[in-house]
Amino acid sequence: MSDPIVARRGPSGSLVPCLEACRLCGQHALEEFTNFPKLRRATSDCRPWSAGGRLALCRSCGAVQKPEDEQIAAEIEQIYASYALYHQGGGSEQAVFSDTGHALPRSARLVEALRQHAALPSQGRMLDIGCGNGGNLKSFGKMFPGWTMVGTELDERHRHHIESIPGVEGFFTCLPGEIPGDFDLVMMLHVLEHLVQPGKFLHMAWAKLVRGGLLVIDLPDHTCNPFDLIIADHYSHFDAGLAARWIQQTLHTDAKIVGDWLPKELILLVRKDGSASAPGGETGSHTARELVENQLLWLFKVREQARCIRQASGLGVFGTSIAAAWLFGELEGAVDFFVDEDLNRVGRSFQGRPIYAPRDVPAGSHVFLALLPKTAKAIEPRVRRQGVVYHLPPEL
Repeated sequence: MSDPIVARRGPSGSLVPCLEACRLCGQHALEEFTNFPKLRRATSDCRPWSAGGRLALCRSCGAVQKPEDEQIAAEIEQIYASYALYHQGGGSEQAVFSDTGHALPRSARLVEALRQHAALPSQGRMLDIGCGNGGNLKSFGKMFPGWTMVGTELDERHRHHIESIPGVEGFFTCLPGEIPGDFDLVMMLHVLEHLVQPGKFLHMAWAKLVRGGLLVIDLPDHTCNPFDLIIADHYSHFDAGLAARWIQQTLHTDAKIVGDWLPKELILLVRKDGSASAPGGETGSHTARELVENQLLWLFKVREQARCIRQASGLGVFGTSIAAAWLFGELEGAVDFFVDEDLNRVGRSFQGRPIYAPRDVPAGSHVFLALLPKTAKAIEPRVRRQGVVYHLPPEL
């Protein structure tokens, strides 16, 4: 079988020029990965999505992104029309697992890290932009009961629930700049990667902070998670260097980047203290190109390995999030069951298939760990049981 990248090279290797401008730097310097449309995608609320998307790299700033066109605009409108946050767990927030298997809601882990490292006062006013169904507001309110909170979202579907959270003083569906008052803390968790014009939104959030206030941004880090690239409604894909440069050039101040508070995510802390810094740093576009080419090749290998296992036997997939939804689509639904350690998801169904706890996987089954290799190697000894074969993904 031919290498899926080599087999579809454009005139400039695996990249060909495209007309759209970069959404982060505005330069007309985008080049498109020609093999990406052959991969299926998944939505950020963990549903399989079709192949045929676009992925590009900016030669000027090194940003990896989905070029803006009519197709992606129509797809994202369709995705958000039926968006169901954490549907696998009945709306319960996704759990983050420690190396020992201890589970904690991801927002609770983030807020605990803020408490330990961000030196927040005992009282203040917090704005949660893109608050979803209120998971972060709940966690923050429990840990900082002296604070009042405001949430924003695209629509009204979670208004009643959010307004019932202790400490919440308001809920809005308008732009951040239209929300009354100023805030000591503004949080944007998994927001900017969804936006066509993230810079304008960032400016609005920054303007809502009082002097001395803190902006907390949470972004997926695609450098340690290739599955981020196939999320259909993620317009932009960040790494630490790109995020730092972009914040610096957009807000004219430096961001502190934390990469170990949440797995596969970047936390940026930006203090509004009146200081200014000059733009700097190389783009690293050549390094980004090599990285993304390797990530795409790895995704093709994951798909082929899962297909081979499926042909030899039945197949279960470990996980019920982005990677599992993507692989379910690539296998055209030829998955018998899913396996998860998250107790909010065990016993439910995902894509019409049952979700088992590791201890309940039927004997004689084959389970593919749809995870990054390092994560899969850490989890496999914890979940293995006699009579079940767990398959590790290929090396990245």
